[in-house]
This record gives sequence, C-alpha cells and structure tokens, in this order.
Amino acid sequence: MNSKRMTFSYILSFALVILVWKVAAMGVSSPVLPPPEEALHAFVASASTMVFWKHFGISAYRVIVSILVAWCLAFPAGIIIGYSRRIDMVLSPMIFMTYPIPKVVLLPVILLLFGLGDFSKIILIGIILFFQILVATRDGVKSIDEKYYDSLLSMGATDWDIIREVVFPAALPHSFTALRITTGTAISVLFFVESFATTSGLGYMIMDSWARAAYTEIFVGIIGMSILGLALYETFRYLERKVCPWRANEVDKQDEESTATSVTHILSRIIIYAHMIKFSHTVFALPFALASLVLVWRIAPLDSNTVFWVIMAMVGSRSAAMGFNRYADAAIDSKNERTAVRELPAGTISRHDVVIFIVLSSLLFVVSAAMLSLLCFWLSFPVLFILFFYSYTKRFTWLSHIILGFGISLVPMAVWVAVAGTLSSRIAVLSLFLMTYIAGFDILYSCQDIDFDRQEKLYSIPAVFGIQNALRASTFLHIVSVLFLASLYWIFALHPVFLVFVVVIAVLFFVEHRLVKPNDLTKINVAFYHINSIISVLLFVAILAGELLRGVL
Repeated sequence: MNSKRMTFSYILSFALVILVWKVAAMGVSSPVLPPPEEALHAFVASASTMVFWKHFGISAYRVIVSILVAWCLAFPAGIIIGYSRRIDMVLSPMIFMTYPIPKVVLLPVILLLFGLGDFSKIILIGIILFFQILVATRDGVKSIDEKYYDSLLSMGATDWDIIREVVFPAALPHSFTALRITTGTAISVLFFVESFATTSGLGYMIMDSWARAAYTEIFVGIIGMSILGLALYETFRYLERKVCPWRANEVDKQDEESTATSVTHILSRIIIYAHMIKFSHTVFALPFALASLVLVWRIAPLDSNTVFWVIMAMVGSRSAAMGFNRYADAAIDSKNERTAVRELPAGTISRHDVVIFIVLSSLLFVVSAAMLSLLCFWLSFPVLFILFFYSYTKRFTWLSHIILGFGISLVPMAVWVAVAGTLSSRIAVLSLFLMTYIAGFDILYSCQDIDFDRQEKLYSIPAVFGIQNALRASTFLHIVSVLFLASLYWIFALHPVFLVFVVVIAVLFFVEHRLVKPNDLTKINVAFYHINSIISVLLFVAILAGELLRGVL
C-alpha cells in the first residue's frame, strides 16, 4: 500500500475514532470520559513539557529494548528449530506446552529475583514477545517448500548455504509480521509493568492520574501510548519494506490490484446509490437548513462544528428518507412505466443493499444529531419515524402531499432547536412556508401518475379530485406559501431587499404553474427540478441578504 493511501486510511480511521469517542462522551456525560477535543488539548499542553517526554522516553526505552532482545533470541532460535527436524522434535513440544501459559503471572517472581528497576520490566516483556516471535518464525520455516532445498542440495549446497539463501529470506518476513503483531502486546504489557512498583513511564502517568482523579490526564497517557505503539508498528513496516523488498513488492502488487478493483466497484456503487436517492437534489433541500442557520444566528452563536453537523444531519436524514421511500415503493414502482427504470425495481441494486444504505444513512443522521445536543439525539428518532411514515401514506390518504410537506418543514425547527436549544414560533412561519411550498409542487408532480394511481387504487389529490382541481389546490398552496414567506420580513425585521427576492420567487411560482396545464403535463420535470432548485437557492440568498443588510438603508 503506497504512502498516500496509507495516510488517507490513517486520517479516515482517526476521524472515525474521534467521532465514536465524541458520541460516547456525549452519551456517558461523565468527567471520566472527557470529549476528544478536551483530551487532545490536554495532550498538546502536556507534550510541550519535558516531564511528558521523560515518561515517554523511559517507556520507549523499555519496550524497544524488550523487542530487540526478544527478536535477537527468538529469530535465530526459530530458524534452527524450524530447519532441524531433530531439534524440532525435542523442543517444539516444550515450546507449545509453555506458550499458552500467561507470562504476566511471573511478574512477582521476576521482581523478587531482579528488583524493581528497568531490567525486570524488560525481562517480562521480552519473555512474552519471545514466544510469539519464536513460534511465527518456526512456522514460517516449516512452510518452505521442499523443492527449494532439493534445488540447492543438487548443486552441492551445505546447510549453511541453505539457511543463508533460502531459510533466512523466507523466515524474515514472518518475523516482521510477528513484530507488528506483538507491538500491541508489548504496549499492553508495558502498561501493566509500569502500573505499579515504579515512578516513571506512561503507565505510571496513567495510574497516577487515576489516583488523583485527573481524568483528562489519564487520556494524555493513553494517547502517548497509542502514539508509541503506532510509531513502533510503522517502523517495523518500514524496515520490512527495506530489508525484505521482494516481500514488499509482492504485497504492493496485490494491494494495487485489489485496490483498483475495489475503487472501481466502490465508485460504481456510489453512483448507483446517488441516482437512487437523487443525491443531486440535496442541493435543493440544503438551502432550507442554511437559511434557518442564518435566522437563528441572531440569537445564538454559530461555529463551524455546528454548521458541519447540521449539514451532515440534513444529508443523512434525506438519504435515509429517500432510500426508505424507494424500498417501500419498490413493488409499486416496478408496475409504473415511468418508475420501473429506477435502480431497485430494475434490479441494479438489491433490497438487502438498500436496507444497509437506509441503516447507515439513519445512523449518520442520529450520530449528527447527537453531536449537536442530547435533545437533538432523542428528537432524531420521531423525526425519522415521520420521514419513513410518509412513504406509506399514499396507500390510504390523499393528504400524503401535506404529510410530505410537514416532514420537510421540520428542517427549520430542527435547526433552531439544535442551535438555540429551544423552539420559537417565529421559525415556525418558515416551516409553514416550506410545508405549503413542498405540498404544492408535490401535487403538480403527482399529476403525471394520475392514471396509474387510479389503477393501483393509490391516493393522491389528482387521482381523487382530478387534474383541474389538483392544479387549483397547488396554486392555492403556493399563494399561501408566498404570504408566509413575505411575513418573515416583518417577523424577523429583515432588510427590504428580502421583499425583492420574494417577488422574484412569486414570479417563479407563476411560471411554474404556467408550464403545467391540464392537457399538457410534459413540462412537469422542468417545473419540478429546475424551477424548484432555483427557488430553494433564492430562498437562502433572500434570507441571507435580508439578515446581513438588516439595519442598512
């Protein structure tokens, strides 16, 4: 794996760890588990002192010397035992009998024999690592194909020649694998031996902080040990690439082939999922949340973290809702000529994959809500229920358009609660605008399925009341939505430029309704996708301009 790919993997893993840590800290809400930013800040402050580096250096010395001693003894022993059948027959039973014994229990004996200094700690860590490296090396030698031995023996090679040319190169990668694996074991045992009968080392730092109930400082030591372990692991990986270039080239080739295939597969799946949920239309939905952020900014401070998690919550909730809608309507969509080409009914994606997508999107929404506040976390579940419930409403009520509008209208109120911690009647007016606006154009959009809805006994305003009445209902809802939008000018005391944008939006509503006629529904997609996308962006620009220019003539 090349360095760029490895760096990206580490960054992604670090971000995931921080995310899980943050959610856990918010859920526990205890000083025992401080949030990651607090622990990282304490670590940076501690890392600027010589005291920390003294403890770090002592721990590094103990574990590095232990690893070196263990490898220097275990690697040649593993080669000898693995190569010599006689020695293997004598020593292997003893090795495999003692290998499972937990060596940690020998600590009191070792301390009594060798004292409380570094030597006893190095011995215990070394003994534990010795057996792991020995077994891995011995098994690596045993796995060598006999044909390599036969080839050299046919040319008159001695045992030393065979060990030098075949056994040593074959065993070396196995020993490095054992070193990488034992890194975690070494760090774990290091903490154990430093947790008592010593006054130095990262393990001592952790236990001393625990005794003083300095919980943040505990994580300073934990982060220090993590960095030490990661540094050792990457050092062994680097050395393996330099010392065993033949092994590194083989692994890189396999990684490149598998990665190329994986990347192509992943990209194709991402495109399929994006098409399934119409991800490009998130641009249409996102301005609602951003406009709400602008309005709540007046009463509560905003930071980049809040904006980020609001956007993530928006993406997660919309993706989950759209995915669930496609899942719930798959059987219906397969019967409709217009929707039969969608990914799920067309068989491009399986129902199992859609379920996984819904779960992951829902998880993103819930986690994002949790990052905003505990109240948002609890409210995320009824919001998901409402978003999912809409997908079934067309089966029993023509009010499904209003329910869809209500679900999306929760965005402004949700943003307000996330930032301000309370709900305001003022932001509810923006929600009413969204509800009537969304319901109005959903009625227009459903006109193209009027015959299919009647055939399948599905409920929609066009199917129940006819296209003419549906267009009238949509017009009425959009007139009401313009009035709600205009009222925001007085409710939030916005700049008069806001009213200019309201007029433009009203004109776009008029154009939208002129495009859709009872005897000509061919331009519904233009009205639905293009004009509505423009309206949503103009809504955000209108509120942003009205707020920023407030107080300016």
